[in-house]
Amino acid sequence: MSTFNTCPWNEVGPQGAGLALGDYPAAMLMRVANVVHQEVTSSYAREHGLTVPEWRILARLAESAPMQFSQLCALSFFDKAQAGRVLRELQARGLATTATDEAHKRRVVVDITPEGRALARAIFPTARRQQMKLLSALDADERATLYSVLKKLLATVDPDGHAQEEYCQTEHESA
Repeated sequence: MSTFNTCPWNEVGPQGAGLALGDYPAAMLMRVANVVHQEVTSSYAREHGLTVPEWRILARLAESAPMQFSQLCALSFFDKAQAGRVLRELQARGLATTATDEAHKRRVVVDITPEGRALARAIFPTARRQQMKLLSALDADERATLYSVLKKLLATVDPDGHAQEEYCQTEHESA
């Protein structure tokens, strides 16, 4: 029997007795995410002189800027300290800007520069091709199942979709 067809999750009781650490769903999801970032995302980010965190923020800005710093943090899945460090690098390279929100002086609004937008536009086709290459390991039914399962897991652990947003708002609104 293929290792892809055996599932240790079906052989443990409701309390998880006997479940090996490496088979924890959270551990497996983290491994997948880390490998994808290191092997897939970093290749096209590096090709354009960016780190994976810089690409994540630049891509989000290309899609949604201008936006509040706290929203950028939440949508990029960074805590504010890390997002601030990455954003400073992008600003130093002339790819992003920040300004105080005139309506609320403690809020910072982040925007992408024309240079940043051009760089993101240059990377997106490669990024999409690499993501599709990753998905090519799955047939259409597996893709639909994986998507559904991931959405269901997210809804289970974060039913309102606010966990990351709340995590990011534990600090002041400034970068």
